Amino acid sequence: MAVYWCAQCKSPIWASDRPACFGCGSSELKYLATDVRPVFARERRILEFYGHGPLDEVAMWRASKSAYYYINGQTVAAPSSKQLRHDLSAITEYLLAADGYDALDKQWIERYRESLKNSQTRLKGLEYEATNFIKEIASEFPEQRYEYLVSFSGGKDSTVVSDLVRRSLGRADILHIFGDTTLEDPNTYAYVYQFQADNPLIPFFPVRAEPDFFSLVDEMGPPSRMMRWCCTIFKIGPINEALQTFSQRVLTFYGIRAMESQRRGQYARITTRRRRGSSKSAAEDDLHGVTTRAKMGQQVTASPILDWSEFDVWLYILSHNLPFNKSYRLGFSRVGCWLCPMNSRWSEILTQLFFPEDAARWRGKLLDFAQRIGKPDPEEYVDSRAWTKRFGGAGLENRFAGLEVKPCGELDRTIQLTVKRPINGQLLEYLKPLGRINRDRSRPELGETYLEGRRSNNWTGLIVQAIEGTDTIRVTALAPRDFRRLTGYVRCQASKFERCIQCTACAAVCPQGAITVCSDPPVYKIDQDRCNSCLECVTHFGSPGCLVAKSLSVYGDSI
Repeated sequence: MAVYWCAQCKSPIWASDRPACFGCGSSELKYLATDVRPVFARERRILEFYGHGPLDEVAMWRASKSAYYYINGQTVAAPSSKQLRHDLSAITEYLLAADGYDALDKQWIERYRESLKNSQTRLKGLEYEATNFIKEIASEFPEQRYEYLVSFSGGKDSTVVSDLVRRSLGRADILHIFGDTTLEDPNTYAYVYQFQADNPLIPFFPVRAEPDFFSLVDEMGPPSRMMRWCCTIFKIGPINEALQTFSQRVLTFYGIRAMESQRRGQYARITTRRRRGSSKSAAEDDLHGVTTRAKMGQQVTASPILDWSEFDVWLYILSHNLPFNKSYRLGFSRVGCWLCPMNSRWSEILTQLFFPEDAARWRGKLLDFAQRIGKPDPEEYVDSRAWTKRFGGAGLENRFAGLEVKPCGELDRTIQLTVKRPINGQLLEYLKPLGRINRDRSRPELGETYLEGRRSNNWTGLIVQAIEGTDTIRVTALAPRDFRRLTGYVRCQASKFERCIQCTACAAVCPQGAITVCSDPPVYKIDQDRCNSCLECVTHFGSPGCLVAKSLSVYGDSI
């Protein structure tokens, strides 16, 4: 499947290898791209700056995965990021020299709606499949046992899913949850507020993280493609914490699409899993695009538009005349955190054009980081986007080289670790996943605490000796089945104690909702009545055991 151009209808067509126009029936179609999106007034103005145009009357689309525009079906290359950076000031002045962009966009929305009339057969098929999918999911997971909600980001995909779910279920009161990362662009916040005003019957649940993003950048360095600590702390964590407050399980509808990225392209395979206890065969595994083992709490997730293209999303939005985020009219192909390391160079340029104050603040942070790690040319490091490829904490003063575990010859199955942070009562909170504290068998006068192994643990218990104010932790394992693995778990939790900055990442990955993290005052607490020693918080972030430690770990010349 791909996008073709019908010269007679002056419209794109999403079709198979042997396409024919749904409108006029013509088979004389021209291949354009694997996917396309509409182009509005300001983005057209940018292309006019480079000598194309006038573009106020032409049919114009842009490829989703390549740097090409299609003007009345003819291919035109987009300006390079190097050109755009060089001409940034001139483009800004050129944009300011004209006005009436919003009025022009309204006209273009109507023109796009008109041009997509020959794709209504495609749209009806998409709606039929998605509606049946949602209804089938609802019958599989009835509302008597599940709370229904839509994960709403303010982007085009979640806008479509919201409309589909409410229409399919015949309800206007489906709960919506908005994960406010605090890094959304101004248009996203404006759209979310307007969406709430336009849909007063929707219970709208905004959640946001407690930590300050820029303070964490100072502590951990900027997030990168390899180290996207921001998603865990600012999105997954707050949403998961909110879901844990629900009295019943949750069925969440997501706007994830497989064509968005290679990773999401695998979702159809890796997220289709059979529920525990189900007698269905592998071929009948749940329902396509559904998982009952989501990464955020004990929820069931469903993706009604998993197989839709970007063209399909715009076909739905424009055909149903749905309001959408203004940032798409500026030229952004996706919205979300405006400084995300996964953003394209094009998005970075648009941020500099339309949100210059935010862009300048972020650039200042990146230049400061480049100087801190000793880059000889900080501006080149930032402008080449090398920061998006960094991995680890090499060059940082607070880099983490790991904790050394030494055997203690005095007792069998005993290890000793030295930490940089003075030991205090918080240490035991980090060790609770390894066993339940038994006060009767502990000897506080010797600084010893007895952790009784739970049923899921492969050891009878742990004796932890850690005297307050010192830097030494001694752990003796009782009847461990795998002492080497247990040693790794202890090292993970000791690393977490040493490096913890109350980032909330552990709380984000705890499926039991047993972890509470506060930054003011700094508190890390585990409810041992809820903790079942699943060890997810211990193993989730790899061998360092801690998201902060992982982000600061030294792997040679890794930045």
